Amino acid sequence: MPVDEVKVGIVGLGLVSDSHIKGYQAHPDAEVVAVCDLDEARAREVCGKYGISRYYLSYDEMLKDHEVNTVDITTPTILHAPMALAAARAGKNILCEKPFCLTLEEGEQVCRAADEAGVTLMVGESYIFMTSMMKVRELVDAGEIGKPQQIRQRFGAWVERPGALEASRPVTDLHRGWRMDTTKAGGAGFPWMFDHCVHFFATAEYLMNDTRIRQVYALKSQIDWDSVAPADGQADMNIYRPEAAGDIPIITWTYDDPACTGIWMRAEPLNNKYDPMYGFTLSLIGDKGMIEVLGEGGTGLKWEGKDVHLILHRRNGPTDTFRFDEGGDDIWQSDVSYYSRAHANQIREFVDALIAGKRPRYCGEDGYRAIKTTMAAICSAREGVPVKVSEMTDERFGA
Repeated sequence: MPVDEVKVGIVGLGLVSDSHIKGYQAHPDAEVVAVCDLDEARAREVCGKYGISRYYLSYDEMLKDHEVNTVDITTPTILHAPMALAAARAGKNILCEKPFCLTLEEGEQVCRAADEAGVTLMVGESYIFMTSMMKVRELVDAGEIGKPQQIRQRFGAWVERPGALEASRPVTDLHRGWRMDTTKAGGAGFPWMFDHCVHFFATAEYLMNDTRIRQVYALKSQIDWDSVAPADGQADMNIYRPEAAGDIPIITWTYDDPACTGIWMRAEPLNNKYDPMYGFTLSLIGDKGMIEVLGEGGTGLKWEGKDVHLILHRRNGPTDTFRFDEGGDDIWQSDVSYYSRAHANQIREFVDALIAGKRPRYCGEDGYRAIKTTMAAICSAREGVPVKVSEMTDERFGA
């Protein structure tokens, strides 16, 4: 059902919550009316900073707030599905940060509850809402590279903008260490991969004309994380240190369309490798052309000696370049904006969908599929064999 105005309560006031609040405040039909966090000092700080009228220390109490018709969940992953389920049962529309759930069973439960309650459920998959990635999809839809058939994703170091993460502390210390605790972040011993692979697989399907990934094959290596120090300016990943020394440097996949394939490669100081390209970048290859583009934290893409954000190579035509100068990134030393632009773009999609009574681009079923694909990748790394996404179960994953 369409709503006249989106009245939001945000639960979880870690780093990404600022980006979400900015997104709602930039939309004329949305207002953040309440926030919720266990840290009262942080809740008071956020209310004062953004002019929000009230805060809650209890999520159950916020769900009783009749003015709140939409809940935005930016808590640690272990709380995503339980909080989304409670919101659906309370009749609230939901934007839930990725990863959407820890198990397939709870993901199915949340999707079913949202359908039964008649509320909208969107998963916060910000990578497909980066301006640069949306431009790639626009070019694909326009036929600029013909049929996309291969995607090559490249993951290098994220380099912090001086003082950006430090300025967010103690919030960073309180709210980000959980990402490498597999009991809170999921992943059955691969919490970093579980937290991030949903981004990579969502992008891989989005740019391949929504063709679904069929099978994945991941390679596992062993490194000693304790012996690897961050490069100058790189975010101090010690707060993310995994309990085990597992690393997945390469993942390959096939799609339902047998003509299409993909690969993700990770090379950075944290796995003892060097790559002059920073952040997330990718190449998309079609039968009539190729696109190179920067994603989160991306820098280093050049054409004819100039820094560019996207390059469109045509097989029998001119090469075009694009820039997306959006004021820089809030966190990374990057040529494109991820924080907070991608989150603002996804929130605009969410609010517009609620106002129009339409389905947003990335729903619960999409977030569920990304989880299932990520589970397949982790199982492949553990077992040393290719794994079909359709064959994944919670029992096999160990969830």
